[in-house]
Amino acid sequence: MKQTMKRLGALGLALLLGALGSIPALAAELPEKDEVIYVNLSPEGEAGAIYVVNSYDLPAETTVTDYGNYRRVKNLTTTAPLTQEGKKITFTAPAGKFYYQGELDSARTGELPWRVTVRYFLDGKETPGQELAGASGRLEMRVSLRQNPEADPVWRDNYALQTTIQLDTESCKNIVAEGATLADVGQKKQMSYIILPGKEKDFTITADVVNFEMDGISVNGIPLVLDIDDPDTQELKDQISDLQDGAAQLDDGALALSDGVDELEYGAEALRDGAESLQSGMRDLNASLQMVGQGIGKLEPLFPQLIQGAVASGALSPQEAQKIGGMLEQLPLLLQGSSALAAGADQLANGTDDLYDGVLKLKDGVAELSDGTMQLRDQSSDMDTQVDDKVDEMLDEYRSKDFAAISFVDPENPAVAAVQFVIKTGDIKLPEAEAPVQAEEPKETFWQRVQDLFPSRKSK
Repeated sequence: MKQTMKRLGALGLALLLGALGSIPALAAELPEKDEVIYVNLSPEGEAGAIYVVNSYDLPAETTVTDYGNYRRVKNLTTTAPLTQEGKKITFTAPAGKFYYQGELDSARTGELPWRVTVRYFLDGKETPGQELAGASGRLEMRVSLRQNPEADPVWRDNYALQTTIQLDTESCKNIVAEGATLADVGQKKQMSYIILPGKEKDFTITADVVNFEMDGISVNGIPLVLDIDDPDTQELKDQISDLQDGAAQLDDGALALSDGVDELEYGAEALRDGAESLQSGMRDLNASLQMVGQGIGKLEPLFPQLIQGAVASGALSPQEAQKIGGMLEQLPLLLQGSSALAAGADQLANGTDDLYDGVLKLKDGVAELSDGTMQLRDQSSDMDTQVDDKVDEMLDEYRSKDFAAISFVDPENPAVAAVQFVIKTGDIKLPEAEAPVQAEEPKETFWQRVQDLFPSRKSK
C-alpha cells in the first residue's frame, strides 16, 4: 500500500513538473505583435482595400498562432509558407523581426474608428475626384473627420489623428488652408492637422489649379504620446492673490457703503417726515391767513373811519394809525406770500418723498453690490487651488494615458503591443502614357560573344 502511494505521489509530482514546464512553451506561442492597418479609400473616402501588416520581434525561432479573418495572407520576411485554416494562421518564424501581411474584406472599412469624407468642388460645382485629374479652375476640398460611434471607444479615447495633404505648388497657386500647419516639402506645400482623441474636425482647402493632380490624403491614427510638464503658475497665483486682496477690500468698502446708505436712509426719512410736517403746518397757516384776509377784506371799507375815530379819541397816535394803515396795505402781499410758501412746502414734501424713494433704490442696489462683492470674495478665496485643479484637468485631456492595446483584426489576439492606422484616400492622377514598345535586339550566339572578347580580330 505504501509502495502504491509513493508511486502515485511520484506520478503527481511528474505531472506537476510537466505542467510547469509547459508554461514557457504556451507563453512562447503568444508572442506580442504590432498591427499596422493600411486602408486604401477612394478619393471621396469610400470603402477600399484593407491590408494588415503584423510584425513580431522574436528572441528565438518560434511557432506562432495568430487570428484574423483574412481573404489571403503573405509572408513578407521569408519564403516559408503560412498555414491558414479559417481565421487561424500558423507559421514558424526565425529569431528577429518577422512580418506577414493579411488582406481584410473591404466591408470592414465600416468598422474603422474614424470616418473620412472628402468633397471636391471645381469652380463651385461638386465634382468626383477622378474627374479632377488634369482639370483647371478654382478648387475647393472639404474634408470631414468624424468619430465612428460603432467602433470600440479605446480608439476614440486614446488615439489622435495626424492628417497630411500635399499640393504641388507648380500646378496649385493661392493655396488657403485655415488652421493647418504649413511646410514646404520640395516643390510641394504640405498641410498638416492634428485631431486630438475624442475630437472631430472639418476643414477646407482652396487653390487655383492648372492640370491638377494630387497624392491622396494621409490620415494616421496613432496613440497620443505627449510628455507635458506641469506649467509654472506662480505668477498667475500672485495675480490671483492681488485679486483676492482687491476682492476683500471691495467687500469691505461695500459693507461701509451699505452702512452709510443706512444712515442716509435714516436722514432722508427724517427729512421727509419734517417736510411733511412743514407742509401740513404751512397749509394750516395759509388757510388761517386766507380766512383772516377774507375777514379783513370785508371790514376794509370801515378802516378809515375806525382809524380816524381811534386817533380822535386818543386811542391811537397819528404815527400808530399810519403804521396800521401801512400794514393793511401790505396784507394782500402777505396773503400771496403765504400761498407761495404753502406751495413751496408742498414741493419740498414731494421732493423729500422722491429723495427717500431714491435712497431706498440706492439701498437695494448697494445690497446687491454687497452680495456680489461677498460672493466674489468667497469664490476667489480658493481660486489659486482652483487654478491648479483646472490646469491639471485640462492637461489630463492631452497627457499620454496608459491603456491596453487591443487587436483591430480579431479579439482572439490578446498579445498585442501596439496598433496603428494608416488611412489614405485615392490619388487623383492622369493615367500614365504607355511607354513605346522597343524592338528586342537579336540575341548573340555563343560564337559572337566569344568574338566580342577579341575586338581586333572581329574588325579584320
